This record gives sequence, structure tokens and C-alpha cells, in this order.
Amino acid sequence: MKWLTKQNIRKWLRIIHRDLGYFVVGITLVYAISGIILNHKKPQQDPAYKTIRYDETVTKNMSITELQGYFTAEHSPHKLNRVLPNNKRYQLFISGGIGSYEPETGNLQFELYKKKPFVFFINKLHYNQKKHWTAPADFYAGALIFLAISGLFMVRGKNSLLQRGKWYVIAGFLAVLIFLWI
Repeated sequence: MKWLTKQNIRKWLRIIHRDLGYFVVGITLVYAISGIILNHKKPQQDPAYKTIRYDETVTKNMSITELQGYFTAEHSPHKLNRVLPNNKRYQLFISGGIGSYEPETGNLQFELYKKKPFVFFINKLHYNQKKHWTAPADFYAGALIFLAISGLFMVRGKNSLLQRGKWYVIAGFLAVLIFLWI
């Protein structure tokens, strides 16, 4: 096996590392952008949707039929699907949202949720909720493992893994362990 020399192995590691790295740039950007969005999401709020809140004072003591008529006239693109009496208020189920109406005060509050298509799509990929995404996601994870390991052996000399590099690798593992214990 003449071809299995240290020089040939290093050459092929560089070639595969480079080309595989180019190949996974798109997937890396999707996971990185989605990860940043998910890291900064607000509690109890899906970052893939924009919440639009309405707080209005309307006619007091409306019946369910009158409330449905008001909703159709004033908020026509959003259909009032169901109204449930709940103590001194009505619980509203709206296409694309939820809300409540207090007959005694005329206070009408509701929220509508509008999908952010790009964020919705990349979050589905990030959470592996897209049909047939498991195999590409596993390939990507394997590619990242290969890129991490092959990158360790590509540099020679004083900056190589066995010289300066080992301290950075140890520091990286320690950073993970520190956050595990905090």
C-alpha cells in the first residue's frame, strides 16, 4: 500500500475537508441562523410567528351573534370560529388567533399569529420536523464530525494538534464542562 503514506493521507484529508466544507455551507447557515433565533426567543412565544395584539372597547353586553357580526364587520379577514361563555367573559377562537370579550365592560382583547415563512421553515429543519429530513441531518452531523476531526490533523509544526493545538482543544472541552456544571 504505497499510496497510504502520511503525506497522501494529509493531502486527501485536505481535499475532502475543503470540498465537504464547501458542500455543507448552506446547511451550516440554516442551522446557525435558526440556532441564533431560538437562543433569543421570548418565553412562551414561537419565533416563527409574529403576534399582533388588539385591545378594544366595544359595545357592552353583546350577544354571541352580535359579537360575531361585529367581528365580521371590523376584522373581516379573520373569522370568529367559536365563542365559549366562561364565567363573566367569552372565550374567542379566531382563525389564526385567540381572545376574550367581557360583556360587562365591553373589553375585547385578542391576538392574531402571523407566520414568518423563512423562520418557520428553518426552525422546522432545526427541530427535524420536516418530512424526510432525518437522513440529510444525519449526513450533516457526520460531516461536522469529520470536519472537526480532520481539521485537527491538517496543520503541521508549532501550531499542530500535538503542540499548540492541544491546549485549544482542551479549553474547548473545558468550556462545555463548565456550562454543564453551571
